[in-house]
Amino acid sequence: MKLIGKITGMNTSDGMFNVVVRDQEENQYNLKVSAKFSNDLKIGHTYTFIYDVHDGVERSSYVVSSLEDITNLELDEQDKMLRIFYPKAPISLDEAIKEVYSYIDKIDNKIIKDITKTLIDRNKDLFFIYPAASKLHHAYVGGLAYHSIGMVHFADGFIENYPYLNKDYIYAGILLHDIGKTIELNGVVNTEYTVKGQLLGHLVLGAMEIENVSKELGYENSEEVMLLEHMLISHHGQPQFGSAKKPMTAEALVLWYIDTIDSKFRVLGEELDKTKCGEFTDNIGVLDRMKIYKAN
Repeated sequence: MKLIGKITGMNTSDGMFNVVVRDQEENQYNLKVSAKFSNDLKIGHTYTFIYDVHDGVERSSYVVSSLEDITNLELDEQDKMLRIFYPKAPISLDEAIKEVYSYIDKIDNKIIKDITKTLIDRNKDLFFIYPAASKLHHAYVGGLAYHSIGMVHFADGFIENYPYLNKDYIYAGILLHDIGKTIELNGVVNTEYTVKGQLLGHLVLGAMEIENVSKELGYENSEEVMLLEHMLISHHGQPQFGSAKKPMTAEALVLWYIDTIDSKFRVLGEELDKTKCGEFTDNIGVLDRMKIYKAN
């Protein structure tokens, strides 16, 4: 028999793992899993379990014969399963993919467009699934792409109001600014920071990805590559927030401001949704622990 569910508890006895699993309808199952699967089992993760029913004197037992972590599934199936068991972005996977690629199509400069499309294509299975952070903002399935989409929408107003801005750099910088998080973070479920993520950070990792792809495509000596790399390593604005350099182009400055606004205002919106009219939110970490009043 087959069961898809999230592990909520686990203990051992008689050389077997007793695993408590909840399915999408919140039904609870107690499965017995061989110790040979011990390295694959993690509380909070969701798996596809194949099990056999063994009839006993007092009750039947469910013995697992095979299992697979749902994060090993193809993109569409993985997204479908993850959205059942974990918090998710308010737009679908298909909507996110369509929107991101529509903005890539708006980039006219061939070098910038080729680099952006290549990196999004190569990281597609992670970029459209990963959260944007482990806790602070967009910390849910599809949060990384949703954060970028919110930013390019916001950027349209800047481009319209300030015609000296180069839209190609802005769209590319936004879509790539957090591409390093596909290396910095370890996944969607129980998200933590990898060793590379802690030692290098996503700003540097993202710039390294641009450097590597530019060499493959024969663009490494172009100004476009240098300016895209600058946008990534400076998009936190200040050294105390992780930037290797302060923004030194108009487009890098826009990226910093838009990133800051979107990351903070998404969290604010989530907090206001949980707050009654006429009351204050809880302290909001990304807003320096400020409380915000929700008007009637």
